[in-house]
Amino acid sequence: MSLHDTDALIVEAATAAESLPDPTTVLGRTHDLTNTGTAAVTWSSVGATPFSVDGTPTASLVIPAGRARRVQSDGTRWVVAPTAARRVYAAKGVSNASGDVVFAFSPAFSVAPVVSVGLETSNTNATEARVTALSASSCTVNVRQSPGVVILGISVLQVPQPLVGATVHLIAVEAGQGV
Repeated sequence: MSLHDTDALIVEAATAAESLPDPTTVLGRTHDLTNTGTAAVTWSSVGATPFSVDGTPTASLVIPAGRARRVQSDGTRWVVAPTAARRVYAAKGVSNASGDVVFAFSPAFSVAPVVSVGLETSNTNATEARVTALSASSCTVNVRQSPGVVILGISVLQVPQPLVGATVHLIAVEAGQGV
């Protein structure tokens, strides 16, 4: 674990465990903790709860790959500034023979995100796309179609069946309220 006792604004780190000095000894010091690695970085400091995230004292601060968080010592804790926006993941995939598309979030969210699904297809049958599995690390969307038939002049939908080759658009947003 590397101790970063510096007055530099930007502190870049790429290892799994990093450390800041005791916040009581560096009143007013501000850092932009930047994760330049491919895995999440966990920051620690002196004391049981040296960080304050959204007003809640916490033992450590986790920064996902490619992200940065600003911290400032208030003389008691490292106060973590709220981020301007929540993490957003956007991707598209094509449904397989079972009508499924699996999206893997890399890196994983800290909790299951809020997702929205859109369907792109030239199929003229009644179609649906539904989220069948959702976790912090992935989302599975199932796409089905219901062909229509006319029986005695009445349009009836057949039993739903997998829709192969449909393009599914997914947007996943980090859960939470406010900024």
